[in-house]
Amino acid sequence: MTSLLILCYIIFVKKLSSGQLKAASEITGNIAVAWFSVGVISPLFIRPKEILDFLIFLSIGLIMAVFFSGSSLYLAKGLKS
Repeated sequence: MTSLLILCYIIFVKKLSSGQLKAASEITGNIAVAWFSVGVISPLFIRPKEILDFLIFLSIGLIMAVFFSGSSLYLAKGLKS
């Protein structure tokens, strides 16, 4: 939850330099990878007790990974070539 608030603050309130945008984009990209590994890869190893648990892990992991990937791309869009 904290990372979502920080991301919203960065995107909507703060005007960042290109170096800061690049760093923020990399961080949000790493968060997306973390959510993907938690929601998609780890249930394959821990074997949830019920299929519903697996589907919950999978859906939350994919939603958060897509959200943070999109946020990373949005921040990277602001970079000057």
